[in-house]
Amino acid sequence: MCKINLVMYIAEIGLNHLGSTERLKKYINYLISTNVDGITIQIREKSYYEKNKDLIINSDVYSEIIDRTKKNNKKFGVAIADIDMIEFFESNNVDFYKVIRNDINNKKLIDRLVLTKKKLIVSTGTSSDNELQNFISNYSMHNITINHTQLSNNIDDCNLKAISNLKQKYNIDVSYGSHSQDITVLYMSLCFEPSDILFYVKDNENLKFPDNDHAVSINNVGEVVENLIYLERAIGTGKKEKMEIKIWEKRQLY
Repeated sequence: MCKINLVMYIAEIGLNHLGSTERLKKYINYLISTNVDGITIQIREKSYYEKNKDLIINSDVYSEIIDRTKKNNKKFGVAIADIDMIEFFESNNVDFYKVIRNDINNKKLIDRLVLTKKKLIVSTGTSSDNELQNFISNYSMHNITINHTQLSNNIDDCNLKAISNLKQKYNIDVSYGSHSQDITVLYMSLCFEPSDILFYVKDNENLKFPDNDHAVSINNVGEVVENLIYLERAIGTGKKEKMEIKIWEKRQLY
């Protein structure tokens, strides 16, 4: 299917591997067979893993899946909260990073990330307008994308108009990170021209995943991305073009 290539589609594994190397590799193997443009994992702060040791994945496994992803022409990103792990992921040449939740105010982390000169997607799910304005005034000269998201499954909290409003207000790339249970919202977000669309994925097993309620089942990802690409074609470029008369000639209109 032809892709206009205005939007980057990113599948987020997050912590939905549940600490299973087998499940993580299963996600990667399936996702690289679809038309997603990028894949992310999540690395939380050290204190988080002290309480959740069962979610730890060996670094060698990360190196393996990064290499496999990039060899299949997909971009690999890391949603990262542990500043000490940045050097490791830089040594594996990841393509981009994501800043999660409240870390928009974590100056030490963000200062280190911008030094990589990689694309940085910054989540704003818990940010006030003042916090966002301060952040952009300090970092807009870097390779920054603001990620509009809502930490709620409520349809009334999606506020998709914020995508275009933030783009206009700050003259900066704005992505959309879906936390809605309704897949229609993901499709509708295209109309507001986000630079990227991020969505979580989960296994089909009957388990409680960290991002369970708003994640797309792994077997449905291919169809979801194909639908997004199809709708992107319908939205088009916005440039008015003359329609060829031959389309109407076949209808013999009088």
